[in-house]
Amino acid sequence: MIRPHFHYFHWLVLRYLAQHRLLAALNIASVALGVAVYLAIQIANHSANRAFAASVDVVAGKAQLRITVPAGGLADEIFPLVARHSGVSAATPIVRGLLTLPDFPGEYLDLLGVDIFSDEAFRTFDVTNFELGAFDVQRWLGRRDSIAVTDEFAQRHRLHKGDSVRVQINGATRPLQIDFILRTREVAVPAQFAAMDIGWAQEFLQRRGKIDMVQLRLTNPGEKEKLVTQLRSVLPPDAIVAAPRQRGEQVEKMLSSFQLNLTAMSLVSLLVGVFLIYNTVSASVVRRRHEIGILRSLGITRTEVRTLFLAEALLLGILGSALGVLCGLFLSRALVGAVSETISSLYVLIQVRQLSTTPWMFGAAFGIGMVTVVIGAWLPAHMAARMDPIRALTSGAVADQSVCLSQAWFWSGGICLLISIILSWLALVTGPPWLGFFAAFFVLAGFALFAPIIATSFSLCLRRIITVEINLAAANLARALGKNSVTIAALACAVAMTVSVGVMVFSFRQTVKVWIDETLIADLFIAPASNETVGPSSFIPSEALPFVEQLPGVEAVDTFREVELPFRGGTIGVAVVRGTERRRFHFLHGDGGLILHRFYNEQCVIVSESFTRRHGIREGDLVPFPSPTGLQQFIIAGVFYDYASDQGVVFMSEKNFVRHWKDDRINSLAVYLLKNGNADAVSGAFRAKFGPTGEFAFYANRELRARVFEIFDQTFAVTYVLRSIAIIVAVVGIFFTLTTLVTERTRELAILRAIGASAAQIRRLLLLESGMIGVISSALGLAAGICLSFVLTGVINRAFFGWTIHMAFPWLALALTPVWIVVSAVAAGWLPALRAAKLPIADAIRSE
Repeated sequence: MIRPHFHYFHWLVLRYLAQHRLLAALNIASVALGVAVYLAIQIANHSANRAFAASVDVVAGKAQLRITVPAGGLADEIFPLVARHSGVSAATPIVRGLLTLPDFPGEYLDLLGVDIFSDEAFRTFDVTNFELGAFDVQRWLGRRDSIAVTDEFAQRHRLHKGDSVRVQINGATRPLQIDFILRTREVAVPAQFAAMDIGWAQEFLQRRGKIDMVQLRLTNPGEKEKLVTQLRSVLPPDAIVAAPRQRGEQVEKMLSSFQLNLTAMSLVSLLVGVFLIYNTVSASVVRRRHEIGILRSLGITRTEVRTLFLAEALLLGILGSALGVLCGLFLSRALVGAVSETISSLYVLIQVRQLSTTPWMFGAAFGIGMVTVVIGAWLPAHMAARMDPIRALTSGAVADQSVCLSQAWFWSGGICLLISIILSWLALVTGPPWLGFFAAFFVLAGFALFAPIIATSFSLCLRRIITVEINLAAANLARALGKNSVTIAALACAVAMTVSVGVMVFSFRQTVKVWIDETLIADLFIAPASNETVGPSSFIPSEALPFVEQLPGVEAVDTFREVELPFRGGTIGVAVVRGTERRRFHFLHGDGGLILHRFYNEQCVIVSESFTRRHGIREGDLVPFPSPTGLQQFIIAGVFYDYASDQGVVFMSEKNFVRHWKDDRINSLAVYLLKNGNADAVSGAFRAKFGPTGEFAFYANRELRARVFEIFDQTFAVTYVLRSIAIIVAVVGIFFTLTTLVTERTRELAILRAIGASAAQIRRLLLLESGMIGVISSALGLAAGICLSFVLTGVINRAFFGWTIHMAFPWLALALTPVWIVVSAVAAGWLPALRAAKLPIADAIRSE
């Protein structure tokens, strides 16, 4: 039995694919595109996670516990107390700082100050000489500017032993000499890491008498919790004692929402590809209905016919999925940069230098590609199996079939929309947040089910027009309702995704614009230039604040400091500000003036909306923060709108922070000028005073706003790419549909030519049909997209990120959407229309 089945497969499938190589190639390409996008996003996400995990591995080493203090660091004298503690088998201190490289824009070094005498039990890398000889410990300890860098860093920048590299820290630019190499021992050392003797690192980073962390190994790991309790009695109240991996787990949770959204977007092209595969297999069935009739007449069962067409789809799916896996590797190289830049801007600083993959990624991508192929091919394969042999062999059987439209389509669409509303409510009220994605799916499904009703109604309206060509095109649109509806639904879904994402981004941008207008009101902002690359890790010189305050034309100066404090088993970003009540906040409710007066004069904080949603707290609640002076309780005086971080942020007055944390360092200054003040004069005076020893960034109000929106556009760059791919896949579907319809109506088109229709009229007839598909798809897609935008903006964003985004619509872009969709649809129908116009009349009529 195997041999006959292979003979049928060769005759019906392989021979057909050989004769229609272009269509087979397009089908393979559509599967490959969806698989490639999905795989590329998975690789980019995994590479970003692994890059951060690699950083954690290098810093954590073989430590089983780590002691840190969020602000200010640990005093040197804490280390010997901990090292001698019962139950601690080994301990080593670490100082850490981020250095930017003015000679290599955009790059940085993560400097570790290590104690080579105590870190042997923890080290996962070796500090060696360039020539791999004996380690020169005297040079390591004797030179204050000697550092070790990775092989990769040295080779990439063509650096050799003894070369100097300029670095920036706290606004100061200083040279460091490269004398050693960090070589891998147990974990791969990321290229951005460098090492220095801990004593010199303290001097260099201006951390005299302070260390950033203490790594511990335990005599009995089973008694870890007991040891943690004992250590807390000798540590400052704000010290955190935890396993090093905990930080990595927190970051993974923090990134999960962002990466889940990217994954959902990557699946859109696969979803649209399902419709495309349906169309291509349908075209295959129509072209071979005569062969199907012959096979059924010879005794081939319906199951065998179904299997043959599914086997054809699977063959194309295997080729497409395999190609997609290969293309996904190349596409991931382009996407990983955009993803890592977005993560660095919004969440945590990472540097992805190489792709990180696992076998399950490729298997999952290949499997998802095959699943989409089976889903898309099942219905047309089933239709081929149920085809009546006599009708399949009868002239015009397919083309002359009437369409019986059921109201069940309409009611099914309505039920889907109702389910979407229920899921949206659950996502916001009870959770889990990912129910919002199902709500979005049911919106698309609901409008897709409306496609037959809309197409029929549109056809009836146009058939009242006297023009013969429009009348015929409208009639043909309704007669091929099954295939046209699928094409319309596919294109409408792609349009809906484009419209909804466009509305969401536009709404978000407008909301951020209003927020920026209310919060960024200072005339000039000053910060160390290194903070532009590595975030707020460098500090303004202590003498800078009084210097700026006494400059002519300066009315007032606010300060800003960002620090992470422990909160509910993790950490939360705290913004420490000194202000003169000029800084504005848009509060959810309450009198802003009274709230800010309390904020600056009482022990209270104000928190962002996303913070309250993420932690389930509200105005008037107490939030505890451990400090060097003990556990401090702060009452929430107000809740404000904020779009800087989806993790939430807490604002604390500088007076409260300095009183409890004894740390008055600041990251940036916000300068308010008098009416006659000049921002350039203030910048020039600051440069003249502090420029010789360092580099600082100066942003006028307008420049900082532009930078904010530059980061905003960068954040959504990946989204634009994904939605464009979905549109391309859907437009290709129109090409397949019209190609199928030309094949189905070969005899009809030939008869029209025979009774006097010109080739140009036949061409216009097909182009009118493709234009009608574009019109219906754009109208349906616009309606679906606007509804979907409410789900994306008001449900998914709010459930995942805790932001209230006020809806706004880009009316011009929405108005132009039908124009370019119809043009794209007509362009997709051009080749099928040309083919129809060139059909040989006699042969076409005779073949039928």
